[in-house]
Amino acid sequence: MDTPPAKFASSSGSCGEFLFLATYSNDMYLHSQLDFGTPARQGSVNVGKNWTVVSEDPERIQKSLGGTVLHTGP
Repeated sequence: MDTPPAKFASSSGSCGEFLFLATYSNDMYLHSQLDFGTPARQGSVNVGKNWTVVSEDPERIQKSLGGTVLHTGP
């Protein structure tokens, strides 16, 4: 999995090969990132109040952190 772009994030990083996190300083940047998109090959992204997480197991992340799972591809 390639690191997804976090163009509008105030900070971002990866935790291993299959987990990418980003935080946003305000709603405008978060919504701009969602409009910009997450690569379809990643399938889904977890979205919280000021964060996104791309992982192989979005339901597991959702159980731990909350947020909403948005499906972006296959």
